[in-house]
Amino acid sequence: MRLYILLLALLAISCTVSAEDTKFEGRALQSFERIGAWGWYVSVDRVMDGPEDMLGQNISVYLTSANPEEYPPGSIDPEINIGDNVSVFGQLQTTEPGSYHVLLVGSDGYYIRLRS
Repeated sequence: MRLYILLLALLAISCTVSAEDTKFEGRALQSFERIGAWGWYVSVDRVMDGPEDMLGQNISVYLTSANPEEYPPGSIDPEINIGDNVSVFGQLQTTEPGSYHVLLVGSDGYYIRLRS
């Protein structure tokens, strides 16, 4: 229950935090699943669009169980494994300077996928 409340709070905060689209490449570190959210932690190797201080950080990239008619979901490549090189495009969320998360909800064009 506590985790559920935390996720609801994160969704509420996401409406008020600074947000912009970001695009970067990195390495998949670990997948995660929590009530209402799932995704990957990614170590950022190269930033194409977004703050340069993301470089070298471990950032969560995730989907949530938001209403898909109101908040279209992006995609998570099911073939990703730990250590794979990935590309990420999504909504960068910043709750404080230098602290980032990437939400894959809000556009069906958002993704985390294997880097070719």
